[in-house]
Amino acid sequence: MSWRRVASILWFPVVFAIALPVTFEAAYHQPTPHNMPIAVVGSPDQVKLVTDELDGMRPSGFEVRRSPSAAAATAAARDRTAAAAYVAGSTGTVYVTRAASAIRANYLQGIFTQIAAETRRQPPPVVDLVPLASGDAGTGIFFFVFPLMMAGLITAIVLLQLPTWGVGRRVIVVAAIGAIGALAAYLTTVELHVLPGKPLLLAYAFLLTQVYGQLMVGAAPLLKQYFLPFSLTAALILSVPSSGGTVTPDLLPTLFHDLSYAFPLSQGVTVTRSVAYFHSSSMTQSTLVLGLWAVIAAATGAIAGRRQSRAQPAGVQRTPGANGSAPDARRSSRALSATDPTPTHGPRPEAVNS
Repeated sequence: MSWRRVASILWFPVVFAIALPVTFEAAYHQPTPHNMPIAVVGSPDQVKLVTDELDGMRPSGFEVRRSPSAAAATAAARDRTAAAAYVAGSTGTVYVTRAASAIRANYLQGIFTQIAAETRRQPPPVVDLVPLASGDAGTGIFFFVFPLMMAGLITAIVLLQLPTWGVGRRVIVVAAIGAIGALAAYLTTVELHVLPGKPLLLAYAFLLTQVYGQLMVGAAPLLKQYFLPFSLTAALILSVPSSGGTVTPDLLPTLFHDLSYAFPLSQGVTVTRSVAYFHSSSMTQSTLVLGLWAVIAAATGAIAGRRQSRAQPAGVQRTPGANGSAPDARRSSRALSATDPTPTHGPRPEAVNS
């Protein structure tokens, strides 16, 4: 095997080995806020003081919005239109929603505690408006959604070992395994009290397995040797850091923050969080994006299936002979000799008897 052939096979493992740790560390090593909305209740002077203190911690990291009352500020935090609410006072009070992001809530608690330490004030008390389920330490939603994506992806990759199977049969297999995977993930998380038992979660879980699985089934025959680089780059190198399942998009670098609006995994995280904790609110956009990806997956599979149906199976092709009409005599003779039990060497039986 030539070195060129070896390089054409091994280039992606090398790129993957470099890109995966680089992207993960770039996304997660130091979460930094980007225009994170904070609802603040207080006088104009108090609001300005909080704004200046937050800008001193992270310039341009926070977008302070003055709220008319504590009820309005906490409602904004519950609705996730604000990352947190702060009610000014002698020590102030910070209101967070850990169900929206435990890492972000911890980060904001640390920011306000650091401000209090630098200004020699008492740390403000922190109130959790929407707590996580008892079995979730903060990353339960991500580890509910991530296996769903991988179930579809791995199934599509394994089906490459069955090259004679048509696209239609592959679609059925991906649907069946996706249903099994979605049910297993749902029952496990509910049993361990990671997520509440809401059947709508199961429906979205199955949808996510199909978005990835069916898209990859259709993409495999179209991309050919580029399928694995494409699928693993999209699913792991780009989708995981931008998912928002561990670190929310407003704490991610700009690239991954922008990708979080487009990739199916991040939409799955948003929908799961909305259904589980926020009465299915603010999930219209994510549902539409997932639906768009489902349409793209179906179209890709349809294109691949049409191309496959137009191509004549290799097993029934006739090999033209010299005149372009008869099969190759040498190939035919080899096929006959492979199936004829009569020995091809030595004297014929009639000659021995004579």
